[in-house]
Amino acid sequence: MRALTIVNLSLWSVLFVAWVPYTARVGWADPISSEVRWILATTAVLMVMLGFLRVRRHRPVLG
Repeated sequence: MRALTIVNLSLWSVLFVAWVPYTARVGWADPISSEVRWILATTAVLMVMLGFLRVRRHRPVLG
């Protein structure tokens, strides 16, 4: 499970880093930018929930 968390964080980071310059070029109203923003927000919320769950169960988040 920890390996999947690390992979998820890595993929999220890559997508975020690629999305920021794209959004700067085409703007917030672009349909692709809106869809990526939705994906990033949803996965960020899920990762935060997973982190809270792991902390609550006294399990290490990444280690």
